[in-house]
Amino acid sequence: MLPESIVSLVAELEGVGVTDIPPLASVVDPDALVALFDGPESASSSVVEFDYAGYRIVVRGDGNVRALEATPATGTGLCNAD
Repeated sequence: MLPESIVSLVAELEGVGVTDIPPLASVVDPDALVALFDGPESASSSVVEFDYAGYRIVVRGDGNVRALEATPATGTGLCNAD
């Protein structure tokens, strides 16, 4: 499910367990994400972006989840859930 994918991605990037990062619900309504992207009416052109646990999360209607993180050398880096 989408909310768990986001939490797992950030936890993996941080090298910690999913219980060691803030709850996703502290920044976005997980049920709203599910309604937007996991339902039969989701549009593949839809995009939602939000900040979570030091990352900029980008969720696309096609199911792609990315996390942008600040890095000293480049300013931002792109990490995919794939």
